[in-house]
Amino acid sequence: MRMLNPTIRIAATSLMLAGLAGCGLRSTVDSKAPVVAQGVTLQGAVHGGQQPVVGASILLYAANAAGGYGSSSTALLTSPVTTDATGGFAITGLYTCPSASSLVYLVSVGGNPGVGGANANLAMMSALGPCGHLTASTFININELTTVASVYALSPFMKSYKAVGTSAGNPQGLANAFATVNNLVNIGTGTLSGPTLPANAVLPSAELNTLADILAACINSAGGAAGDGSTCGSLFRFTTASTIPADTIGAALNIARNPGSNVASLLALSSSAAPYQPTLASATDFTVSIRYKTGGFSSPSASAVDAGGNLWVTNAGGNSVTVLNPAGSPAAGSPFTGGGLGAPSAIAVDAGGNAWIASSGNSTLSVFTPAGSGTQTSASGLGAPSAVAIDAQGIVWVTNAGNSTVTAVATSGTSVTSSNSYSAGGINTPTAVAIDPY
Repeated sequence: MRMLNPTIRIAATSLMLAGLAGCGLRSTVDSKAPVVAQGVTLQGAVHGGQQPVVGASILLYAANAAGGYGSSSTALLTSPVTTDATGGFAITGLYTCPSASSLVYLVSVGGNPGVGGANANLAMMSALGPCGHLTASTFININELTTVASVYALSPFMKSYKAVGTSAGNPQGLANAFATVNNLVNIGTGTLSGPTLPANAVLPSAELNTLADILAACINSAGGAAGDGSTCGSLFRFTTASTIPADTIGAALNIARNPGSNVASLLALSSSAAPYQPTLASATDFTVSIRYKTGGFSSPSASAVDAGGNLWVTNAGGNSVTVLNPAGSPAAGSPFTGGGLGAPSAIAVDAGGNAWIASSGNSTLSVFTPAGSGTQTSASGLGAPSAVAIDAQGIVWVTNAGNSTVTAVATSGTSVTSSNSYSAGGINTPTAVAIDPY
């Protein structure tokens, strides 16, 4: 046996997927597409708790495609737009798409929600998607539900409604986040669920309604400040994290990032007569998740996400791997079998989109192409493999719980050294591996 490369980290008490499995290594979004002509007319309406918001300022932003996470968005409107007596608005000839693929969103700030005066803390939004996909028939509703859906989906990329952005290496991740909004909510009607929600998905409707009602308690009021005893003041106090929110988008963002904080206090802000129903009677946290049910799942054991945002899930019970696209629909032909799978236990995806799957049942390592074609490698030295990670050179590192070793496998599928595996003092039934980026 040889000594373990010191840049590989081993854990023997918990399972951790690491390596190149991620959603931002490649992109199909062209951030340098030609500039598009003047934008089409957009129409929509703003409602707070089902009531029109009058005199609200409408803002149109393009998310930052390369400036970094939470980088400043680009304001696109050349002239102010406000809502009318019905909460309606129209944007005609007032913006130009930076590119057809620029991801855009609408924000409504301030206005009178029907309480006799303007609410300076009122802020709601709807994430629209690629600017080039907008048409003259596009109608956008902005309300508490579209706000919750947009904020939760975009929260990894968002600092405020003026700052939504991604890194130059992850435009696909931001595009997937915008697409997720259309799973959660229909921005055309302002209702649940979204038009792209797959048939195999279960939406947490009661939770989304509850979150919308929590925001509505502040939105449909005269406003306030944290700790002043007002409904908005209570919302801001209970959602204060590293910063004190000054508007309802900021409050929603803090809830999304801290879903377990002050849950009971926030839940109490939503009354039984709240506008969005049905709601949660109780909650322990406000994590929002869509559950996907498909016949391919059978004792799922591990998962990884490729550069396109596709989710790969190994099925220990079915000796297969299920692949869901970013919208949650099964890929054609999924679940995939063969390739020597035997109670698969770990998975990682390389830079080329190939999924490397270790099987603890028969101590093998298999590689599946992005299209789902599997082949068993000739790697030796494996013993009840428990975890997989891939380094920057494409070497696949496999921990072996059965023989307390680590195996390094080249992209050809063969072990890197003749001794097959590495060992080091203290390794005992290893269960996880991660790559040191330095």
